[in-house]
Amino acid sequence: MQTIAQVFLKRTTEHPSLAVQMEKDKKGVFQSTTYKQLEGQVISLALALKTLNIKRQQLIGILSDNCAKWLLSDLAMQFIGAVDVPRGSEATDNEIIQILSEVQSEVCFVQNDKFLKKILSLRSDLPFIKTLIVMESSNFDNVKTDGIDILFLDRLLEMGNDILSNDSNAKAELLEDVEKGTGDELCTIIFTSGTTGACKGVMLTQDNIVFEIERVSHFIEEKLEPGQRWLSVLPIWHSFERAVDYTVLWNSNCICYSKPISRIMLTDFQKVNPQWFPSVPRVWQVIYQGVYRKISKQKGFAKVAGTFFINNAIKYRLGANKVKGLIPHTKDSMPRVLEVLSGLPSMILRYPMYKIGQKAVFDNVKHALGNNFICGISAGGSMPKGIDTFFNAIGITLLDGYGMTETAPVLAVRHYSKPLLGAMQVMDDTQIKVLDEDGIEVKEGEKGVLHVKGRQIMKGYYNNEVATKKILSDDGWLNTGDLVVVSKEGAISVVGRAKDTIVLSGGENLEPLPIEGKLSEVAFIESAVVIGQDRKYVSALIVPNMSAIKEYFSSMSDSIKLEMDMDQIKELIQEKINEKVNEKFGFKRHELINKITILDKSFEIGSELSAKQELKRFVIEQKYRQLIEGMYAF
Repeated sequence: MQTIAQVFLKRTTEHPSLAVQMEKDKKGVFQSTTYKQLEGQVISLALALKTLNIKRQQLIGILSDNCAKWLLSDLAMQFIGAVDVPRGSEATDNEIIQILSEVQSEVCFVQNDKFLKKILSLRSDLPFIKTLIVMESSNFDNVKTDGIDILFLDRLLEMGNDILSNDSNAKAELLEDVEKGTGDELCTIIFTSGTTGACKGVMLTQDNIVFEIERVSHFIEEKLEPGQRWLSVLPIWHSFERAVDYTVLWNSNCICYSKPISRIMLTDFQKVNPQWFPSVPRVWQVIYQGVYRKISKQKGFAKVAGTFFINNAIKYRLGANKVKGLIPHTKDSMPRVLEVLSGLPSMILRYPMYKIGQKAVFDNVKHALGNNFICGISAGGSMPKGIDTFFNAIGITLLDGYGMTETAPVLAVRHYSKPLLGAMQVMDDTQIKVLDEDGIEVKEGEKGVLHVKGRQIMKGYYNNEVATKKILSDDGWLNTGDLVVVSKEGAISVVGRAKDTIVLSGGENLEPLPIEGKLSEVAFIESAVVIGQDRKYVSALIVPNMSAIKEYFSSMSDSIKLEMDMDQIKELIQEKINEKVNEKFGFKRHELINKITILDKSFEIGSELSAKQELKRFVIEQKYRQLIEGMYAF
C-alpha cells in the first residue's frame, strides 16, 4: 500500500461492516457510516470530480472545519490523484488569499454557506477560482456567484451514482487509477500556521504519510483493535489531526466528531465511549484545572482529603516510576539498583492511601472520559511537566507526541508499553542528531538543537526553495529548531525552541517554555507569555481565568469577602505564580517572574494562537508592545 487511497480500499475489503465515522445529526444523535458505505460515497464523488476535468496532482483547495464530509471529499480527491490544500475557519482573509493564490487553485471545496460567502467576498483577490463545491446544505440563491460555478456535493454524489448505473466499466477504471498511485506523488500541501511569520506550504507525499501512520501505530499496537473509536476535536486541516484520521483508517477504527469545548466534549465522551483521544496540551490543562477547582470548592475535610490524595498519588507514582524504570536516564542518573531502592519505600508505604484516593477521587475523573478509555495522545506543543505528572499520578495514560508539519508530523511518541515520563521515543527508521550552536554533536543529557532524517520528512516548501534550504540540507537532514535532551534510552525531551531562547541584558539565558508550563498549572491563569529578551528581568503577560477567579472570591466567608477588582486579581495571580515559579521547583533566580500585566481579553486562534493553540510570540509582542514597555518603564 503506497497511498492513502490504497490503504482505505484494503481496510474496506477487510472490514466492510465496521463503522468508520460517527457524526451527530440535527437532533444531536450520533449516526454511523460503515467502511463499505463510505467507499461507495467516495467512488461516486471521485467519478463526478473526473467530469470536471480535474487532473492528477492538480491542487484543490478545501476550506472546512471538522466534519464527516471532509474525509469523504479528501478521499475522493485522492482516488483521482488530486492534491488537497486545506484550511479551517480560523484562517484570516489574508491567509486564505495567500494560500489559494500561491497554489492557484481553480477548484475549491467549501464546507458551508459561511465559507462560500467568505470566498465570494474575496473574489477580486481570487480571480483564478472557477468552481466552488459546497459540502453541506446551502442557501446559495441568496449569494451572487460572480462568474463562479457553484456545485453541491450531494448532487455530485447523485451524478456519480448515475455514472455507475450507466457505465459498467467506470468503477473498475477508477480503481485502476487508484492502483497507479505511487508514494512519490503529493498527498497534500499544508500551510504552516505562521507562528514565526508568513505561512509556508509544506509538501507531503503519499510515502511521507503512509510511512508515518504505520510506525505511529507501533507505539500503541498492543491495545489497538479493529472497530475502536477515536474522539476528534482538533482542526481537521492540521497535520496532527490528518495523521490521526489516516491512522484510524490504517487500523480499521472509527472517527467520532466532537468539538474542543469542555461541555460538548465531555458529553460526547459519555455518548460514544472512545478508546482513544488525540488532543493538544491545552485540553488537558482545562481538565486538570477543572479537577483542582472542584476540590477547592469543597468544604472542610473533603477539601483537605482531595488535596492529600492527589499529593500522595504524585509521590506514590514517582516511587513506582523509579522502580519500573519509567524515568529517563542520563549519565548523571543514579545506578539502577539505587534508583529502585530509593523508589520502593515510597511506592509501598503510599500504596494503601493511593488505592483509597483512587476510589474517592481518581475514578470520578476517569469516568468523565467514558467507560472504554485507553489513553490520550497529546501533540501540537509540549505537555507541561506538572500536568503530565498529575495525570500519570491518578492513572490516566497520556502519550505525549512531538513533531512538526514538515515531518508529517510525528517524530517521537511516548510508548504505551514503556511510557517514560517527560520523554518520547523516536519513531522507528528515523535518524536523529543533536547539535550545539557550532554544529557539533552534544553528549548524552546535554541540550542542543534536534536534526532529523527519515522518510516522513517533507518534500519541501511549495514554490519556496530559499525557505526549504534554510531548514532542509541537501542530504536530507531537517533542522527542527527545537532544543532537546536525549536520554540513555534514546528518548528525547523537548526543553524549548532555539529561536524562543530569551537572553536577558545581563547575559543570562532561559527557556520560556518550562516557565509557561508551570504557570499553566495555576487555576487562575488561562494563558501566559514570558517576556524578557534584552531586558533586565523576566516578566509575563497573563490572561486570567475569570470563571475560576470569580468562584474564588464568591467562596470567601462574608466577613472577609472582597470586592473583586483588577488590583486584587493581579495580587492573587502574582501570589500563585510565586508559589509555582521559585527556586524550590528548580527555577534559577533570573528565571523568576518579576512583574506581570493582566490582559482583559483571551487569546484567539488565528490571532495570538495558532490552530494547535501554540503562542504566536511575534504577534503577541507586537500587539501588546506598549503594555510590555510599561513593565520595564521604571
